[in-house]
Amino acid sequence: MAETSGNGYDRKPGRLPGVKYYERMRELGCFTLQDVTDMVGERSAVPYLVNDYQRKGYIDRIHRNLYTVMDTEREEPMLTKYQIGSRLFPDAYLCLRSAFEAWGYAPQAGNEVLVATGTRFTDFRYNGVFYRRVNPKAGAEKAWVAGALVTGLEQTVVDSLHSFEGSRGLEDAVECIVRLPQLDADKLLECLARYGNGYLYQKCGYVLEQLQEYVGLPERFFRECRGHCASTVRYMVKGAEGLIYHKRWGIYAPYFKKG
Repeated sequence: MAETSGNGYDRKPGRLPGVKYYERMRELGCFTLQDVTDMVGERSAVPYLVNDYQRKGYIDRIHRNLYTVMDTEREEPMLTKYQIGSRLFPDAYLCLRSAFEAWGYAPQAGNEVLVATGTRFTDFRYNGVFYRRVNPKAGAEKAWVAGALVTGLEQTVVDSLHSFEGSRGLEDAVECIVRLPQLDADKLLECLARYGNGYLYQKCGYVLEQLQEYVGLPERFFRECRGHCASTVRYMVKGAEGLIYHKRWGIYAPYFKKG
């Protein structure tokens, strides 16, 4: 006879109530073994259920203790890479280039998802996508976009201008910024205040002023930025050739290519 738990759960492979738990997993999208235990009610039954569902293509293991529900017809995860990234950990959210992508303002999607979380994890690849951890920003403005938790547009702009690397990194940020809808000057200033970094005020003020025909920010925003600028002259891209000094912002910056 099949071994049955006290709640009527048959633990022999091939006799699992697929529809019952699959539908509940679909509601979660991503889930842990503890979530499965809560569904089944018996920890010893979980390995049988998980192994059977993986074998049947109902679910797939993303990383360590995290699983995703599969679309059995397409044989692909039901969640997007952005939804998966923002569900890796309870505090996870997407930022930087991944946030621009999730919002739909990046010129093209990449194969990397940047996950901000306080939980340390080893970067990993799943379903052709590389998930990489970055440090979260305390108080970061966030929003739900198509089922993924991502930084708000103003936060993403400030984060990107804080973290870009080299001329190509700056160009990449600019390519996204020029596609954005109207930005909120007050939210931008709130994001800058959370960093409290004079050099970041310089960079954001300079770059967004160069893009004024796209962002249309009020003069008071640039005035506020200048009021917080670092007193020292800075180089926006270290080691780059052809940098031009911009006295208004006290910064050496590369030739700025707009549009």
